[in-house]
Amino acid sequence: YIKMEKNEEDKEIDDAAMRELMGEHIVYDRKTGEASAPDPFLWGSQKKGGGLFDEEIVAEGEQFGAVLPFLGALVEPSEHPPFNPKVPTEDYDLEYVYGYRTYDCRQNLYFTASGKVVYNVAALGVVLDPKTNTQKFFGGGSTGKPLSKDMHDDDIVCLSISPDRKYVATGQVGAKATLYIWDAETCNLKGPKSKYRITTKNTRAVSACSWSSDGKLVAFLDRSDKPNAYVIDVDTGALVYKESSGANQVLAIGWSRKPGEHVFATCGNRSIVFWNSDAKTRKVGTGHGAQSFSCLTYDDKGTCYAGGANGEVYVFRGTSLGSKKAAHKGLIHAINWVDGQLFTAGGDKTMCIFNAKLGLEAKISLPDVARSIDKKGDEILVGLRNGTIAIIKDGKLCADLMKSHHDGEIWGLEELKNGDIITTCDDNKIMMWDPKSRRNKGIFTINQKAGPKIKYGASSMTAYPDNQCSRAVCYNPKTNEVAVATNAGEVQIRDLSSMNTVKKSLQAAKRWIECMAYSPDGQYLAVGTHSNTIVVYNTSNYSVKGTLTAHKSSILSIDWSKDSSYIRSNCEAYELLFFNIDSMKQDPSGASNTKGIEWATQNTKIGWSVIGVFPKGTDGSHVNGVSMSHDGKLIASGDDWGLVNIYYNPCREGSQAKSFKGHSEHVVRVRFSADDSRIYSIGGQDKAIIPVSYTHLRAHETVLDLVCRLLLEKKKKKKK
Repeated sequence: YIKMEKNEEDKEIDDAAMRELMGEHIVYDRKTGEASAPDPFLWGSQKKGGGLFDEEIVAEGEQFGAVLPFLGALVEPSEHPPFNPKVPTEDYDLEYVYGYRTYDCRQNLYFTASGKVVYNVAALGVVLDPKTNTQKFFGGGSTGKPLSKDMHDDDIVCLSISPDRKYVATGQVGAKATLYIWDAETCNLKGPKSKYRITTKNTRAVSACSWSSDGKLVAFLDRSDKPNAYVIDVDTGALVYKESSGANQVLAIGWSRKPGEHVFATCGNRSIVFWNSDAKTRKVGTGHGAQSFSCLTYDDKGTCYAGGANGEVYVFRGTSLGSKKAAHKGLIHAINWVDGQLFTAGGDKTMCIFNAKLGLEAKISLPDVARSIDKKGDEILVGLRNGTIAIIKDGKLCADLMKSHHDGEIWGLEELKNGDIITTCDDNKIMMWDPKSRRNKGIFTINQKAGPKIKYGASSMTAYPDNQCSRAVCYNPKTNEVAVATNAGEVQIRDLSSMNTVKKSLQAAKRWIECMAYSPDGQYLAVGTHSNTIVVYNTSNYSVKGTLTAHKSSILSIDWSKDSSYIRSNCEAYELLFFNIDSMKQDPSGASNTKGIEWATQNTKIGWSVIGVFPKGTDGSHVNGVSMSHDGKLIASGDDWGLVNIYYNPCREGSQAKSFKGHSEHVVRVRFSADDSRIYSIGGQDKAIIPVSYTHLRAHETVLDLVCRLLLEKKKKKKK
């Protein structure tokens, strides 16, 4: 939180999400629980070129070789496909994305000239056609295709549309933050030089951007300690003007819409500054009493309207305050002037519509705080803090174009027997998705009442307490039950037909739960906890069958044998252990005793068939999740570089991957669908789900992101 110092009228500049934008992305060491605040905009600096998708720097020595206690447990299965180290020939195309980045962005959602909707999520610019529910993308792709370097390779955190609504500017985080300008219809770069990469150190991100009224210039801000303002030529990418803002917290930028005027303003903590790119001058705004502003806009007369932290609209004519207008209770989160009307949205979850004389025409209640507002014709487009993109018509919400997870990280992922998907996140939401319609099917609450913060909780930026966060979910097709695990160690049992009701609550641990799995015969539920235990329940009455305690660290993944007689599991100490369910004891010779057993899943990232997923020189934490196709042909993995990788099974040392881009954060889960027609992946902090589907099973099948919610559909196989 950023609070206004020593001024009783000042209020917090923003909600919890702004901690990231202001460089306060809090993380916790997974083992010690110690909090730290690394610079979120420098995550890319550990890779060559500073981009999320660039080649990782290989560490010196044998890092992973020093932590290999599991080597003795790697026994070759009795049956497996022949080893094929080649890159898989399968190819995939990005088809659909479920998700909208709103938790640290403002005014990043617009109508295009053709009536489509453009916004950003993860490392992608998305253009959605509301009529057909189809999308195009700026960015994404696979290593199996020639990829343009002119696309984002890390989190996009700002977006603006040109005055004619035909072109889009987007800016990303990174050690070398970049702004791209691209066509809203073709999703191609506007021109070969329509981009600008900041080369100055410690600039962290292109955090806000805006177009001049003639569409010839784009102004944007970086996220250095004293943010700089830049102006570039749209067609040539040439730098026209650059100067420090002189302030330490700058949140928004906007051009005057007066024809022929190259004036823009920036605002933030206790300041507003006015710039002239032709004269190359900057003047500090006066008369506002050191008020803080989170957003601003201009009309076509050259008047500037700034949204105050106190809920008032400040009207500047030139550089001086002319008047104020009370609008909301609490911070104004979004403001936009369109077609003679001024639109504002505040922390009171309302949107106000003012006429040219600031007379209030309408006040509309919203389900959540609006972070972005646009209008075209008789439709108002709003982007809500909870990840919803909605259309307002005649003063009422008439259509939800997108639903999303919106806070913390998304980890929970499960497929139902009808092909629907369930996801859970650190946002107190369980979400269900229909792959066929590409729509959200339902949203359910994890816990109605907030609980206390637990010791050694999961690292997360979320504003929600541990009992309202979930990182594991699983489904029992035998009983039609869904198990949802919270970060407070609770396991909730719900009937699929009544997901709003918790029919059984189990306290499996005092720490958070990362993995769960029902046995194939449906008789047992295994819960892997960060208390280093696996608790096994009888599903007949959910009594405890036993607790497995051999692991030395937190449980990361669990597999059941197909006959439900064995469990194998991984923990943070890089152990691969085997347990006999009849005796409820560890089998020290389990690797050998189970080499002829078929496993129902391959969730454990340490194993004979998947040991090749780890890049050379990395430790085991760089790969977060794996999965094997049900036909046994492919292995999929998700890693810290935001990539989904596929290999031929078995994946041994020397196996080569085909990798897919689209996520902008660590990929925590990958999973093949029951019929192997898709691979689902979820992107942790970017809240994205990426399904990939096989061409021979394709029938316009699609699924989501959430929260990105991303879909890759397989179109063809390369000819040999």
